[in-house]
Amino acid sequence: MQVYYFTENGYEKLRKEIEALEKYLKNDIADEIGKAREHGDLRENAEYEAAKNKQANNMVKLGTLQERFQNARVIRKEDLPADIVTLGKTVEIEKLANGDKITYSILGDGETDIDKGIISYQSPLAKGLMKHKAGDVVMVQLPRGPEEFKILKVEYYDDAD
Repeated sequence: MQVYYFTENGYEKLRKEIEALEKYLKNDIADEIGKAREHGDLRENAEYEAAKNKQANNMVKLGTLQERFQNARVIRKEDLPADIVTLGKTVEIEKLANGDKITYSILGDGETDIDKGIISYQSPLAKGLMKHKAGDVVMVQLPRGPEEFKILKVEYYDDAD
C-alpha cells in the first residue's frame, strides 16, 4: 500500500474534489448518457459512445483519487520539527552555481503548483533537501544533473487560502 502525504488543507481539497467528481458522474454524465440513448441505435450512436468513454475516464480518475484519500496521512504542523526541511515547509535556497535564490513550498502530490512555487515531496529537489536545515549546503541529483544548493531559510508552509 502506498501512503500519500497531505497537509490538512490539501486533504480537505482532495475530499472536495472527490465529492464534486462523484456528483458530476451521478448527475451530469448520467444525463448525457440518457440523452444520447434517446437518439436510437446504440451500436452506431457516437454521442452515446462519447458519453460512455467520458464516464469510464472519470471513473478511473475517481478511483485514483479515492485510493489516495483512503491511504492518506495528514501531516500537521505540530508534528514537524521547526528547523528541518520536511513536507509542509517552505524553503528558500540559493543555487551555488549562479547565486539565484528561489523559494519552494514542499507539499503532497495533489497539492503541487509549480507556478506558485509548490513542489511535491517526491520531486528530486525536495528529496535532496529533506532532513537538512538552514545553513546546510546540499548536492542534489536532478534530472539534468547534480546541482549544489545552500538552504537559506526553512519555515512552516502557510496553507491559508
